[in-house]
Amino acid sequence: MTDPGPPRARERLGGEGVPSLDSRPMTTGRWRAALAVLALVAGAAAVLTNLALFPLYSFNRDDSVYVAMARLIQTGAVTLPADADAFRPWASAVVGDRVVLKYTPPWPAVIAAGDLLTGSPRAALAVSAAAAAVLVALLTAEVFRDRVVAVAAGALFALSPVVVVQSGTFLPYLFSLALGLGAAVLLLSGTRLGSTPRLVAAGVVAGVAAFARPFDALLTVAPFALAALLAGERGGLSRLGVVLRVAAGALPVLALTLVYNAVVVGGPFRLPFTVTGPQDTFGFGDRGVFPQYTVHFTAADGVTGLLANAVATPGWVAGGVVLVALAALGLARTRGAGRWAVAALAVVVPLGYLPFWGPWAISAQWEGLELFGPFYWLPVVVPLAVFGAAGLTWVVRRRRSLAAAVVVAAMVGLTALAVPGPVAGNRAVTEEYRAVQRAVAAADLDDALLFLPRRGDLGFESDTPFLQNDPSLRQPVLYAEQRGAADLALAERFPDRALHRLSDDDGSTVVESLRVDAGPTVPLRLRLTAPPGAAGAVAYLRAGDRTHEQPLDPSGEVTWTVAAPGAAPSDPSAVVLPADGVLAVGLAARLPGDDGPGARWERRIAHRTVDGGDLVELLRPGQAWARADGGGWEPDATGSPVEELG
Repeated sequence: MTDPGPPRARERLGGEGVPSLDSRPMTTGRWRAALAVLALVAGAAAVLTNLALFPLYSFNRDDSVYVAMARLIQTGAVTLPADADAFRPWASAVVGDRVVLKYTPPWPAVIAAGDLLTGSPRAALAVSAAAAAVLVALLTAEVFRDRVVAVAAGALFALSPVVVVQSGTFLPYLFSLALGLGAAVLLLSGTRLGSTPRLVAAGVVAGVAAFARPFDALLTVAPFALAALLAGERGGLSRLGVVLRVAAGALPVLALTLVYNAVVVGGPFRLPFTVTGPQDTFGFGDRGVFPQYTVHFTAADGVTGLLANAVATPGWVAGGVVLVALAALGLARTRGAGRWAVAALAVVVPLGYLPFWGPWAISAQWEGLELFGPFYWLPVVVPLAVFGAAGLTWVVRRRRSLAAAVVVAAMVGLTALAVPGPVAGNRAVTEEYRAVQRAVAAADLDDALLFLPRRGDLGFESDTPFLQNDPSLRQPVLYAEQRGAADLALAERFPDRALHRLSDDDGSTVVESLRVDAGPTVPLRLRLTAPPGAAGAVAYLRAGDRTHEQPLDPSGEVTWTVAAPGAAPSDPSAVVLPADGVLAVGLAARLPGDDGPGARWERRIAHRTVDGGDLVELLRPGQAWARADGGGWEPDATGSPVEELG
C-alpha cells in the first residue's frame, strides 16, 4: 500500500492545535541539538567575519565607540572626566563636568562581560549572533508549531549576508534585534500559556531593548504586543492581566533608564543620543550627527532611501529574490494570527524609518548600503526568513525533488554572488587601516602623545578608529584629537611625553615629530618652492583675519617674525599674533593656464600666548595643506613645497 501523503488538514501551518506539515515531527532531542548547531554556526560566523573583515573595526566607526564604552564600563564608570575631552571617542560630548558617550550601556555591557569572561570582546559577537538565530527559530516554532520550518528559518536568517556582516561588527543592530525577538517569543508564548514568569520576562527584555535603542524596540516589539493583546487564547488570563504582568517586568527597567538619563545627561527624558546635537533625529530638515556637519533631508529623500533599501534587500538575504518569492508563498500557505505580527515587520520597520535620515544617507551619502547592507532594516530579514522557510519546506515536502533541488541551488548561487562585493569593499577599508597602523608602528613611539586629524566631532571621517585610549590614560601612546591652540595646553599637561602628529595625504601616512618653540618673538624660516612656470608667486602669513604678504625671494627662503601681544619686538615687520589659534604660512601662485584664484600651499601652526601675553608658543612644524586652483583644501603630508627650516 502506498503512502497517501499528508492529509488536507496538514497543508497549512500555524495556529494552536493545527497539525504540522511534517509527517515525522522533530523530537525534542533533535530540536535541541539543531538549535545548538544553529547557535554554534551563527556564533562562529560572527567571530570569523570579524577576524577576516573587521579586525580594526569597520568603515562605520560607530563600532569602536561601543568597545570604548565597554572598556569604560569595566572600570565601573559610564562617563569620562571633562579633562579627557581631547582623548574621548568621537561620538561623545562634554555635558557639565563629564564626557558623555552617545550610546547607552546595554550592548557595551555585554561586550564588557564577554571580554571579562573570555579575554576577548569578540565573545559578545558570538553570543549576539547565536541568540538572534536561535530566537528566529523559536519565534517560528511558536507561530507555526513546526520545528523543521523553525530550524530552516533560523538557518536562513543566520546565513543572510547582512546578518553575517553585522554579526562581525560591534555595531548594535543585531543585538537590538535579538532583544526584540526575545521579547516577542516571551510575549507570544507567555500569553498562550498564561505564564506569569514569561510575561514578566517579556517586559524585562522589552525594557532593556528600549534602553538600548528605543525606536528599534518600538518597531520590533509593537506588532507582537498587539498580537498578544488580540490573542483568543491567553491561558486563562484577561487582557489586563497580560498587560499588568508585562508592565511589572518593563517598568523597573524603564525607571532605571530614566534615572540613567537624569544622572548622565541631565534630564530623565533627554536621551544620550542627543548629546552630539539635535540634528541627529527623526523628521525632515537639516540632519547630521553633529551640528557642523549636516545635510538637508527632505520627504523625497526619505522615499528615495526607502526605495534604495528595498531594492537592495533581496541581495542581502540568503537566497536573494528566490527567498522573497518563497516568503510570499509561505505567507499565503500559513495561517494564524501570530503570522501577521511577523509579517508586519516588513511594513512597520521601513515605514517607521522613512522620516529618519540614516537609511537615505547610507544609500546616497556614504557606502553604508554597499558595505553593510540595509542594516537599519535588519528586522525585515526575520519575516523573509520565517516565511521563506515555510515556503521552502512546502516545496520540499511536495516530494518534487527536482524542483526543490533547483530552488535550493538557485538560492545558494544567488547568495554566493552577493558575497564578493561586500567582502572586497570591507577588506579594502581594513587594508587602509592597516597602512595607518603600520606607519604608527614604524614610528616606534613610546611615552608619546600622538595628535590625530579628523577625530572628535568629525570622527566618522577618521582613518584611525582602532587607535583607542584606555580610560585611565595610562598607556605608551596617548591618542589626542588635534585641536589647534588647545594642543599646546595638552602638551603642557603631559610634559614628559614626546609630541608627534599623524598626517595623511591621499593614502600616505606620515608621523611627524613636534616641538614647542616659545619666546617674546619667534622667527619662522621657510623654504618655498614655486612650481615651474608659476606666475605671481608670493609668500604669505595669515593670522586671525589678517593676511601679510611678501614677494618670493629667488632663493626661495622667507623669514617671518611673530610676536606675543605683550612683547615689544625690535623688528618693525614682526606680526603680532591675535588670540590663541592657528596661523598659516604659505605660498600662493597662479599656474599656467589657470584663470581662477590660484593654488596655495601652506603650513598651519597652532599658537597660544602665555605669561600674561608676554610669551608666545608655537607647535612646530606646522601641518601641510594644499588647495588646487578653485578647489578645496586637502592634507599635503608628502611633497609639500612649503618647508620649515627653523
